[in-house]
Amino acid sequence: MKAIINYVSKKTGLKLEMYRESYLKRRIELRMRILGFKELSEYLSYLKSHEKELDELINTIAINVTEFMRDVTPFKFFMDKILPEISSKRFLRFWSAGCSYGEEAYSIAICAFEATDSNFTVYATDIDEECLRKAVNGIYPESQLRNLSEEMKRKYFDRVGENFRVKEFVRRRVKFRKHDLTSQEPITKFLDVIFCRNVMIYFNEEQKVKVLRDFYNALVDGGYLIIGKSETIPKLGFECVSLSNKVYRKV
Repeated sequence: MKAIINYVSKKTGLKLEMYRESYLKRRIELRMRILGFKELSEYLSYLKSHEKELDELINTIAINVTEFMRDVTPFKFFMDKILPEISSKRFLRFWSAGCSYGEEAYSIAICAFEATDSNFTVYATDIDEECLRKAVNGIYPESQLRNLSEEMKRKYFDRVGENFRVKEFVRRRVKFRKHDLTSQEPITKFLDVIFCRNVMIYFNEEQKVKVLRDFYNALVDGGYLIIGKSETIPKLGFECVSLSNKVYRKV
């Protein structure tokens, strides 16, 4: 198992050894079952000789389950409480860290359009290049929009056949980039709000501390961090603002 982890880390630059070993084991074994391998050595040989499998394994490790306004209440808190508080600023900066297919990043932009007249940019990052390509296109099945009102669908989406595409004026506000939270510096600084939801649950403690320190340094004083509902974090300079919505503020 360690030989596979070391090989993938060396080839991609991703620090997979910082993920929980039990989690990596399950994801590697899933790829082995799909391909019909029973021995780790056989899978490692295949991995070394098939470049596409390297991408498949990374995509399997980076689980991507998301939709627009997933778990609605944190977005409602963001729109009703946080945005009115910071909207006096002329320019706002948000980061969707671990953005997957882009639904969260576009949801942040939609909330900002709804709740503030300030100019803003949403930075959206992920390690999965295939996810990022789909995110840039901004095309989604209607099932991914189930948490949005009909009015929001009309305002922010165009129908494309059986799917919906995020309107261009929304897409222009979102900047997608490939980025590894575990090994790279924050995508930018002076951020007002960082969303990192259902990402750190897959990290070990060392990795979580590294990422949280990066978030702390990237946020403005008093900036907000929003995490997933099943996640917990050590304080590390953050105070809890809303436990039910998992909203924290830099102090």
